[in-house]
Amino acid sequence: PRRRVDSHLHLWTPDVETYPCEIEPPGNLNKDRQATHESFVELMDQSSISRAVVVQPINYGQDYSYLRAAMDAHPGRLLGMFVADPRAGAADAASWVRRTKESHTGWVGVRFNPYKWRTEEVREGMDGDTGLAMFRSAGDLGLVVGFMPFKGLSQHITEIENLLKAAPETKVVIDHWGFFLQPATGSGDRSVDEESWASLLALSAYPQVHVKISALFRVCGDGADWSALSPRLGALLKKFGSERLLWGSDFPYATEHSDYATAVQAIERWPVWDELSADVAAKSVDDVLFGTAA
Repeated sequence: PRRRVDSHLHLWTPDVETYPCEIEPPGNLNKDRQATHESFVELMDQSSISRAVVVQPINYGQDYSYLRAAMDAHPGRLLGMFVADPRAGAADAASWVRRTKESHTGWVGVRFNPYKWRTEEVREGMDGDTGLAMFRSAGDLGLVVGFMPFKGLSQHITEIENLLKAAPETKVVIDHWGFFLQPATGSGDRSVDEESWASLLALSAYPQVHVKISALFRVCGDGADWSALSPRLGALLKKFGSERLLWGSDFPYATEHSDYATAVQAIERWPVWDELSADVAAKSVDDVLFGTAA
């Protein structure tokens, strides 16, 4: 069977007594324990997914109990990405990243959500003193930084480039093709944000930057094969090379548009897939995300 790695998904449980939620997950994705680690690992087995990276969902805020439980239950197979909390402040930022990483051996990355910055509590942007200290610390600790520019990469490109220039040793992953289709809801009327696509291609100039070719449903509206993205994948291959592209499902949200197996296999049926073999795709994820956890 093909060797596959899922670089992007979320997990949660309806057991709110043990794992209370800060924000309720979508009801349709919280039935029958479908988003639990037990259910997801069964899907991994069915689709020959060897390893996967679980990104902390918004539901749990900064409570990582459930993600740590998932990593405990499947050591070395499920690994985690926590979410940067700029409320830590500049003075404590680097040690906050270190403490969080040391809370479990499975952490491989930290997510920068731009919308956690420039709030009433946090007056600075991602490239302010706090974000820069966290970004540098991540690089020092071998953690990958994932950026989630949900409203379009072009809105955040200046801050991201400032961080890249300040700490070129920190590896970076841009989530979901840079969110070039807006709004990134996965349904309804959407339009291409050409500035965000151009920003994504321009980031290829920074060797530390990688791209998640993930959440196909968020960046394409043509049903459950999403093959209209094939030319864009070709453009990314020319700019980044296959070793800097990581496939990810965005489970369980992906299952609102197809079953998991279809989400896994869709990209492998595109015309451009021959240029991006599954082994190469899996190896790039290993090198980028699992380098410190292998």
